[in-house]
Amino acid sequence: MNIKFVTGDSGTKRWFYQRITGIFLVVLLLVHFTIMHFIGTGETNYQSVAPRLASPLWKTFDLAFLVFALYHGLAGLWVVVDDYVHKDGWRIFIYSLIVLGGALLLVLGALTIITFSPQMLTVKM
Repeated sequence: MNIKFVTGDSGTKRWFYQRITGIFLVVLLLVHFTIMHFIGTGETNYQSVAPRLASPLWKTFDLAFLVFALYHGLAGLWVVVDDYVHKDGWRIFIYSLIVLGGALLLVLGALTIITFSPQMLTVKM
């Protein structure tokens, strides 16, 4: 049995998307690092971070970070499986786990980001 129906092409598109998501991740990481460590107050605690995380701009930023990181990481894992797992049955099984795991992480991460509000957790000191 030929596994081409799972991968769909020669891998050129996946290679290109892997590079593009890598570039986006570097840009997002630099923006995050700059704001957290140079522009911010210097404090990293719930009281200083929660209001920022609740804003629509940061929710969008964090969702983009989540999507790009998941795609980049899971696409890399896909390539490793493609290179090292040679039995079609195992490939399909592992590809299914990658897709299901990625979908689960995306849903859980998106729910966490979208529903976050500073009033969710009360910090008692």
